[in-house]
Amino acid sequence: MRMRGGTQRDGSRKSEGARAARVAAMLGTPLLPWQRHVLDVATEIDPDTGSYYYNRVVISTPRQCGKSALVDVDDTYSASLGMNRRIVYAAQTGKDSEDHFKEYRERILHSRLSQVIDRFRLSNGNMSCRFINGSTISPMAMTKVAGHGKQLDKMTIDEAFSLTKEQGDTILDSIVPTMNTRLKRTGVNAQLWITSTEGTAESTFFNGILDGLRAGDDQPRTCWFDFGVPFDSDPEDLNTIMAWHPAAGLLWYKPQLVDFSASFGDNRRGFARAFGNLRDTGLSERIISEDLWASTTCEPMRPDTLDGVPCFGVAVDTDATHTSISIGHTGADGITRTQLVAVLDGTGSAPAEIRRLAQRYSASVCMDTKGPGASLRDTLTDTVRFVDMSQGDYLTTGQAYVSGLENGTVRHAPDPQLDESVATSARTWSGDAWRITRRGSTGMTSPLESCVLAAWGAQHEPVEYAPYIL
Repeated sequence: MRMRGGTQRDGSRKSEGARAARVAAMLGTPLLPWQRHVLDVATEIDPDTGSYYYNRVVISTPRQCGKSALVDVDDTYSASLGMNRRIVYAAQTGKDSEDHFKEYRERILHSRLSQVIDRFRLSNGNMSCRFINGSTISPMAMTKVAGHGKQLDKMTIDEAFSLTKEQGDTILDSIVPTMNTRLKRTGVNAQLWITSTEGTAESTFFNGILDGLRAGDDQPRTCWFDFGVPFDSDPEDLNTIMAWHPAAGLLWYKPQLVDFSASFGDNRRGFARAFGNLRDTGLSERIISEDLWASTTCEPMRPDTLDGVPCFGVAVDTDATHTSISIGHTGADGITRTQLVAVLDGTGSAPAEIRRLAQRYSASVCMDTKGPGASLRDTLTDTVRFVDMSQGDYLTTGQAYVSGLENGTVRHAPDPQLDESVATSARTWSGDAWRITRRGSTGMTSPLESCVLAAWGAQHEPVEYAPYIL
C-alpha cells in the first residue's frame, strides 16, 4: 500500500482496528490494506479518555477503491459502541445518500450481522437503520445537515468536493458543537469523517482542508489519508496508476483500467481526477480566444479628453480579495472602448476611489447587484449614479462584450493584469446564458468583469443625464 501523504499509526496508542476488521468480515466486505490502515489509525485510543484520540478523519481517494464500503464498516462498528448512538451519512443530494443507504441495507441484510438489526425505515426523507441496541444509521442530503439540529455520534460528509467553503463551514458550524459534548455524555468521542475524491477549482471547502493538511497545519486531533498518484507524475501512465491506486490489483486489474481510461474519451482531466486523484484546476472553457483578444486592442484612453459620458465598471473577486475598476466609453464612431483603471487590494479603499473617479469625470458606475460586490455597492448608494441593471441584464453582459469584440463594436486597451484575467477566466452556463465563474476560474476574474460591466454601462447610459453634483 502506498499513501501520497497522511497520518501514520502511533504504536504507543491502542487501536480498535482489529475489532472493526472483524465487523467488516461479518458484513461481507473484508478490509483491503488501505482500509485497514485507515481504521487502525482512526480508532486509536486516547489513554487519557479511553475513547477515540481523533475526532476528525479526512480521506482523499481515487474512484473505484472501496471508500463507500469503508464508511459502511465504520458506521456499523460505531453503532455497536453503545446504546442509542446517532450516525448520519451525508452525500451531495438526498438521492445519492438514499441510494447509498439502500445498497448498505442489501449488504447487511444478507450478512451475518442481520441478526443485530431491529428494523429498516424506507420512507422518503426519513430512512434509517435501527439496531437492537437502539443505535441508528440515517442517510441525509448535505443541504439538510445544517438544519438537522440533533446531537450526533458520527457523521460522514461524503463527496465533500461538491461543497464551497461557505457551504462546508455552514455544515460544520451546525454539527461540530453538538458532537463536542458526546464524550462526556456517552463515554465515546464523536467523530466527523470528511471523504472525497479530489475536486476542481470550485471545491473550495475540500481544497482548503487538504491544502492545509498537506502544508503541515497543526491539527493534532485530525488524522488524514491521501491516496493517489504523485502530483508530478503523468496520470496517463497506466503503470503509475496501478502502482499508486490503493485498490489496483485487488478490486480490478490493468485490463479493466484500460477500459476505464477509454470510457473518459477526450476528458483526460476527468480521468486524471477519477483514477489519479489529481485536482482539476484546468480552465474548462476560455471565454475569449487568444486570437480574438489580441486583434481587438485600442489606444489607451484619457478620461478627461473623452467626448461624452464615461462609465466605470466595478467588480470584486471571490472572498473580496481584490476590487477592479475599469472605464468604458462609446465614441462618435459607435465603438465602445474599455480600459482597466485599477486593481485594488480588498475592498477597504474602493469606496473612496470609486467616488473620486465618478465625481471627477461626472461618470456613472455599473456594478452587479449580487455576488461578492453587493456589499460594496450598498456602501456607494446615494453617493454615485448607478446605471440601472437587473440580474437578467447582468447575465447578458458577458455575451454582449464577446459579441462586441467579434463584430468590431467593442475594443480594449492593452493591460497585463487584464490580459491575465482574460486568459484565466472561465464561464458557467445557466440555460442558454452564461456568466463568468469566479470559483471555476484559475485567476482573478474582477479585471475582466469590470471591463464587461464598463462596456455595458457605457452602452446603456441614458442620453439625457443629470451631471453628478457633489
